[in-house]
Amino acid sequence: MSILGQDISAFERMRAELEARHPRAWVLFHRGQYVDVFEDFETAASIAVERFDAGPYLIRQVGAASAVQLPGGMVFTPSHAISSSRL
Repeated sequence: MSILGQDISAFERMRAELEARHPRAWVLFHRGQYVDVFEDFETAASIAVERFDAGPYLIRQVGAASAVQLPGGMVFTPSHAISSSRL
């Protein structure tokens, strides 16, 4: 099983507990382990990049109808790091 597959499996195992305790929150998994819960995607992604660099890692919104999958080459840049000179 791939590392991301381990993360997805770990999320699925915890899904009921996460939905009961953290509805609509964002969760981070790395190497098949639950890392933490966050109020928004940007915070989850910032922490993921800070702690695990380019990944792979899984960020999911608890209770979301379907998962959004981003390509592996996509790099997260926090909105506060984007200035009009970079656009």
